[in-house]
Amino acid sequence: MSPSPQVLLATALATSVIALATAAWPAPDPALDRGRHLAERDCAMCHAIDALSHSPNPGAPTFQAIRLRYNPIALEKRLAPWPARGHSTMPPRTLSASDVPDLVAYIQSLEP
Repeated sequence: MSPSPQVLLATALATSVIALATAAWPAPDPALDRGRHLAERDCAMCHAIDALSHSPNPGAPTFQAIRLRYNPIALEKRLAPWPARGHSTMPPRTLSASDVPDLVAYIQSLEP
């Protein structure tokens, strides 16, 4: 016995909705997750690391401002030496050289 036209239509509609929903939400990016974790661990004590937070240190720019100030390549070059020696009033952090691209990816993902 073959399915009724209503069952076929409902199946086709459900398949289309699932396909559209899957296409609308891209797969999570592990680099962004790692970058956010690094920002929370090493940067949030001074910087606003997302749109909802405020910089605890008034002199520290928000990550959204940093995103507007630097393109990804310039930001990576700017951040690369900081983990080992710190910058300005920032003490050295525990970031490794391999952490910097993830942090840059996270910063670049923020809306201005």
